[in-house]
Amino acid sequence: MTKKFVIIGGDAAGMSAASKIRRMQPESEVIVFEKGPHISFAACGMPYWIGGVIEDGRKLQVLTPEIARDKRNLDVRIGHEVVKIDVSNKSIVVRDLDSGEKFNEAYDKLLIATGARAIVPPIPGVGYEGVFTLRSLADGHRIKNYIADHGISHATIIGGGHIGLEMAEAFRHLRIDVTMLVRGDQIAPSMDSDLLDQLTEHVLENGVDLQLRTGVESIHRLDQGLLVRASSGDVKTDIVLVSTGVEPNSELAIEAGIEVGNSGAIIINKHMQTSVENIYASGDCAEHNHRVLDESMWIPMATSANKGGRIAGENMAGGHANFPGILGTAVTKVFDFTIAQTGLTEKQAERMGTLSNIETTTIIGGNRAHYYPGSQPMTVKLVVDKISKRLLGAQMIGKSDVAKRLDVFATAITAKMSVEDISMLDLTYAPPISPVYDPILVAANVANK
Repeated sequence: MTKKFVIIGGDAAGMSAASKIRRMQPESEVIVFEKGPHISFAACGMPYWIGGVIEDGRKLQVLTPEIARDKRNLDVRIGHEVVKIDVSNKSIVVRDLDSGEKFNEAYDKLLIATGARAIVPPIPGVGYEGVFTLRSLADGHRIKNYIADHGISHATIIGGGHIGLEMAEAFRHLRIDVTMLVRGDQIAPSMDSDLLDQLTEHVLENGVDLQLRTGVESIHRLDQGLLVRASSGDVKTDIVLVSTGVEPNSELAIEAGIEVGNSGAIIINKHMQTSVENIYASGDCAEHNHRVLDESMWIPMATSANKGGRIAGENMAGGHANFPGILGTAVTKVFDFTIAQTGLTEKQAERMGTLSNIETTTIIGGNRAHYYPGSQPMTVKLVVDKISKRLLGAQMIGKSDVAKRLDVFATAITAKMSVEDISMLDLTYAPPISPVYDPILVAANVANK
């Protein structure tokens, strides 16, 4: 007997699930409802498209509704907003945004893949024309078009996280002056502050007017452009990007009585099941098990959305796949620097009251043999369990070859390796590629002592 699978949300998690279901159950009905105009877009590529590094924005769209329908036999309906989940009747209420008409759609199994949205702080004037957030592909189009139509010479970014930093680089690539206003005392707030002095200096060297410990009070319209009133003074600007974080789109689940965590994101088990039978969740609207802390945490990432969606689809279609969890592995390019992290940071350990159980090690090593031309330094910080010497977290920053070295640490944490184990890894060596003692090995050796 064929089943009816309904998916709310058509981006990474939703379309990964839909495609997996279709492969496993070719005859079943699979319907995807997407509120926006696009599905399966590469959100992480938008700053590089806006900045002109990627010339063809169409390349950011991995899958179109037409291809999904014609080649994958998926019933994808864009411009359709799900406004209610009726658990008792196993149905949802959908609004067609073009006609305004509402209708009910029954399901045998349901996936909530509603993602997350940009946080818009209650700043007076934040709704003015020329003030943007960057989350969806439609947001990217609006920003791209606004820059093209208005002859932008100055941009103000509110927030100093990863998207804000990437957009600072994008604006500077377009020769647009940038002011970055950050309420906290550091950029890249997910990382430990003791690693960031050189990154902060690098951002300043690239022409960004970075103002830390600066709150934004209001935004005002001028005859030409905008005025941002900040605690440090007024900033006259042409465009404002609000980049102060994201929050999960979990209201549908909450109203349906589905359990959510302290973050507000949906709680799921390793099979991607929610607290309600026949309802699954994946992507940025859901929490995942943190493999170091062994507790449910909300760290929205494209990688876990894609993998989690595939796992959800397999299990909805009758499989028994497990999603083992996440480490919060992340990497960001900031002008010539790369910053990356995985697992537990010292800041997280302090916040959770486990600081007495860990020790940290920070080293600086070269990416090539010291005598080989072009060798660049990189900083490595490890967080280690005091007793077992098990690696719990790693952070890296440098101008070259950071990301894939960080992946070695992510693999080591997953394998529950000790720093002694890591120090004996048989890694590649050639003077143009790496020193005899790679920074990975040096950091592990120092931590082991």
